[in-house]
Amino acid sequence: MAFNAEQTKKAQAAIVIAVLVLAVILLVVVLSGALTPKAASVSQAGSSAATATTSGSAAANTTTNTGTSAAATGAANSSSDSSINSMDDVNAMYGTAAKQLQAQHEADPDNPSTLLNLANGYFDWGVAALNYADSSDSHVQDIFSKAIASYDEYLKGSPSSKSATVDRAICVFYSGDTSAAISALETFTAKDASFGPAWANLGMFYESAGRTDDAKAAYQKAIDADPDDAYQVKTYAQQRLTALNKN
Repeated sequence: MAFNAEQTKKAQAAIVIAVLVLAVILLVVVLSGALTPKAASVSQAGSSAATATTSGSAAANTTTNTGTSAAATGAANSSSDSSINSMDDVNAMYGTAAKQLQAQHEADPDNPSTLLNLANGYFDWGVAALNYADSSDSHVQDIFSKAIASYDEYLKGSPSSKSATVDRAICVFYSGDTSAAISALETFTAKDASFGPAWANLGMFYESAGRTDDAKAAYQKAIDADPDDAYQVKTYAQQRLTALNKN
């Protein structure tokens, strides 16, 4: 599991997805006539959709250049939601949200916020799907491929976004290409050694590849880059160092 700083700004993106799903559910109920009075129901659904759109833009704007992996957050959301018990449930919830985010981006293609929200939506969908996938599940790889493509498009216009760069590398890792994920973060940290989450994730990639000494070095640099534990990098990296030093 990739390191997650669990910061508020990244969590806002997850909230966007939840609100979008709620809006869709409300609309379905309204169309079925289950809610009364109907006028009030339509108003509530419209309000939810508007809130999702507004929150989405705000979340994306604040995520840029500050975020880290949403992987642990996504996994926690999927595992703690009692309504998700299978891959079909994951696809129903996150797939619906992704369609809504895609529609928002198509309606406003020049707004980078909608593109970043779409990338993050695919990211969260892929992470949630990992809980129900087997080693040969190409569906998960397809989701992460869509996330990578969206991050690539976003980074063309915002190449300095640290969070998008790191999250893209995590998607590459989860899609099965550990070497490419390592290469991406090695390139990133060579240019900017100050972003702790990049070092923490690189350490995890190294550890997964069996490169223990490199992992230890990366974790130490993660600690050095986040001495105040602002991203919870110091805590995570120290835990991994302790575990590796016991072996």
